Amino acid sequence: MRSILKLSGVIFLSSCMLGPEPGSPSTDIPGSFRNDTAPHGKSFGDQSWRKVFSDPTLSNLISRALKNNPDLVGATYRIEEARARAGASRANWFPNLGGNAAGTTDYRSQNAGAGAAGSRSGETYNLTGLLSWEIDLWGAIARDNQAARARLLESEYQRDAIQTSLVAAVATSYIDLQNLDERLSIARRTVSSRKASLELVTARRDGGVSSDLEVGQAEALLAQAQVLVPTTERAIAEKENEIRSLLGEYPGNIIRGGSLDRLDSSFRISTGLPSSLMARRPDIAAADQAFQAATADIGVAESLRYPTLSLTGQGGLISGDFRKLLQSGSAAYSIGPQLTGPIWDAGRAGFRAKAAQARAKVALAAHQKAVQVAFQEVANSLVAFQKTGEIIAEGTQLVKSQRSVAVIALDRFQGGASSYLEVLDAERALLSGELDLVDSRRNRLRAVVQAYRALGGGWK
Repeated sequence: MRSILKLSGVIFLSSCMLGPEPGSPSTDIPGSFRNDTAPHGKSFGDQSWRKVFSDPTLSNLISRALKNNPDLVGATYRIEEARARAGASRANWFPNLGGNAAGTTDYRSQNAGAGAAGSRSGETYNLTGLLSWEIDLWGAIARDNQAARARLLESEYQRDAIQTSLVAAVATSYIDLQNLDERLSIARRTVSSRKASLELVTARRDGGVSSDLEVGQAEALLAQAQVLVPTTERAIAEKENEIRSLLGEYPGNIIRGGSLDRLDSSFRISTGLPSSLMARRPDIAAADQAFQAATADIGVAESLRYPTLSLTGQGGLISGDFRKLLQSGSAAYSIGPQLTGPIWDAGRAGFRAKAAQARAKVALAAHQKAVQVAFQEVANSLVAFQKTGEIIAEGTQLVKSQRSVAVIALDRFQGGASSYLEVLDAERALLSGELDLVDSRRNRLRAVVQAYRALGGGWK
């Protein structure tokens, strides 16, 4: 007995680990972000979302989304699932102890041939404990634990990535909603102004100064503005429903409040060091853990090509007389190592190992893509933030000029110096310029949100 246990201990201590050791993939990254004009310091993405989106109304919407969004709730339960799987994998380190209780009655055939003398019937009772303990001879259990822990971390980072995207989605949709409110205000103000122009042109026609052509032009100009009102109202309702969906709620109104101008005026987007982006982006961290889990799986697959060593045993009480079952003479046990393994499996184990290696390469490629996408998103958000600022400056001056032109054109028309066509062109240009300007302001705010998400903000 001692020699058997000693042999098992020696084999256990001499076990080896198959497969490559899991680790973060080596990735070449650029030394700086494209379009980055700010000196390296603390990254914009390190700030709390509550500080970045400090408007009380928007902050409340984000809080509701983080509490009720179905995707985020589902990601939280996936973490629980991964934690349970990691616990089950960790349990493989320990023995498996079971039990059995049975009572049987045998009745032997009289014609079975010469054999036992005496009664043809007998009874057997037993209480037996069963022990099975797999020795991690090739490191399969250790590799499986590494993979399970990596997948647990991957699920946590995936949840963080969903939270980052959710915070950005709510903020972006709220910015879009306020933009639509501004567009609706412009449309209604334009409708009011053009009604006044139509009344003026109609009065001039009735006085014999203008023609039916000019009245028709004024009516067309009014209709152009009027159609914007229901079109924008429909877009507002759809955007409100979209936000309510992000909040995990049914369609309904969204209360507005506060101002988002602080996003544009108070924040300077600093990127931090490019190397720190790898730690801030939860999607990159998740891809890293997915690669480590796939690498550990190679060792698990490799171990299937070799024998497994288990320490098995059973012991308990066996008796042909139920009244003597608990007496010391009923004790019996057996224990010893058991070595089992494939002799010929038509290459199944080898193919499983190759498949695991291929999955690790796929995970590596996914990690590289995640890194490249992250740097692309940062670069795009930086150039968007810079250029939308320039567009707003030029657009503001353009609208100022268009308003002046519209006033002059109307004065010239009233003075008989020009036809209504000049007013028509000026009014159309003014409406287009005003709408473009509010869209540029929206794009500037969206660029702030885009940069915050791209830099890995919103999940800490």
